[in-house]
Amino acid sequence: MLRPRFFVVSIFLSIIIFAMAIPSLILATTGVPTIIGYQGRLADGSGNLLGGAGTTYSFKFSIWNNSTVGSGTKLWPIGDPGSVSATVRQGVFNVNIGDTDNGYPDPLTYDFNQNDAIYLQVEVSSQILSPRQRITAGALAQLATRVSGTGASFFGTTTALTNTQVTIEATT
Repeated sequence: MLRPRFFVVSIFLSIIIFAMAIPSLILATTGVPTIIGYQGRLADGSGNLLGGAGTTYSFKFSIWNNSTVGSGTKLWPIGDPGSVSATVRQGVFNVNIGDTDNGYPDPLTYDFNQNDAIYLQVEVSSQILSPRQRITAGALAQLATRVSGTGASFFGTTTALTNTQVTIEATT
């Protein structure tokens, strides 16, 4: 026969253990990162690569609804874009747009489901590069938008198939 005090202590310990596990469960269900890995190549007007063995430049990034600099509406960030420094070597630089954990000034809060034609504006040391570059989704990201949520998902054919397996293979 269980004593009432032992039963109460057991329930109390179970509740504490469950409460401690909740943050882990919440972290395990987070979505994809809201970071765009962007790699660019800088050259002067004659095509000579900038940066040599390594030069630091100041960059600002924003998202627009038009490819032409000087026109359209800025969609992200809401205010002026923050500046981030990146080292350019032999013309090449890498920036993780939205990676605030590693020093990027603006969180990437834009909802990419709002527009299907959006453009990245790149500003390097106060000079805006033209034209703006279209932001596109990779094939797997497009597939992921079809296979998500808890309802019915779709891609490809609408003909019902039984005992099938989807295989996605990448080649170079």
